[in-house]
Amino acid sequence: MTDAQAPTGTAVGPAATPVNGVALNLVASLGICLIAGGLLAATAVASALALLVGVAIVQAAFAVAWVFGTGMPGRKGALMLAAATATAADVTTSVWPHGRLGPLLAVLGLAVPMMFVHQLGRGTARVQIVSSLSAVALLVLAELALPALLQLRHEFLDADEGGRVVLAVVAAAAGAMVVGYLVDLVVPTPRFDPEVPRGLIALVASAVVGGCVSYLVLRGGAAAADFADGRGAFLGAALGAAAGLLAIAASFILFTTPEPASARRRLLRPAVAAIFPLCALAPAAFLLCLAVRS
Repeated sequence: MTDAQAPTGTAVGPAATPVNGVALNLVASLGICLIAGGLLAATAVASALALLVGVAIVQAAFAVAWVFGTGMPGRKGALMLAAATATAADVTTSVWPHGRLGPLLAVLGLAVPMMFVHQLGRGTARVQIVSSLSAVALLVLAELALPALLQLRHEFLDADEGGRVVLAVVAAAAGAMVVGYLVDLVVPTPRFDPEVPRGLIALVASAVVGGCVSYLVLRGGAAAADFADGRGAFLGAALGAAAGLLAIAASFILFTTPEPASARRRLLRPAVAAIFPLCALAPAAFLLCLAVRS
């Protein structure tokens, strides 16, 4: 990430990579999405403690992938700030579950001044301040957003029902993203941008798959009564469409972000595209579930 724009005619980011490299990135993102989504889904139905561990693992994975995969300035301080934000968000959500997402606002309020302290602490290496601050802000928001899944599980008196709802949310989002990647590997048309291999057909397929997955998960068990009359399918379709849009947004973020010089750090970029939508979608999924349940 740089403050200055690239000269006209200069290829930036993944656009400069070969077509087979782009396909490999999509395949890698698909695999990581399956792993992260599978971890969250499995821990959601196990217990609240297991879900807390799963959320913490995904938070750590995204922090490492974002900080080193984008080559953002101020990496050491960003990792420390991400760890502190994730820990505070996980603890407050677990200790004060009756506050819904309110306690997370306190964490966000403390994180904002710490982002500026982070910039002051960079010392003589304080260059590209806008790029560093914006990258840290997105990282903090992603770390803060994912614990909304913990709160979503707390919102249902029946633990099995809460676990099933989180399972439906994660499965719908991850399934929608996986299908979107598969479709874009075959027919990435019509493209939103000629240089980015993400198309509208994949977005539509993501919405359809999300609705189907959510309907199948929520049709049984204690959650069936709360999400009857098509509400489960609507929930999944909305989450699938949102996950597809966020996955496309992540692709554009990586496209406009120059690749790090290190080959190992470049390998982390597909994880950014796969995990970011799962993190960013969590608060919206929480609000949508509460809105549509009977």
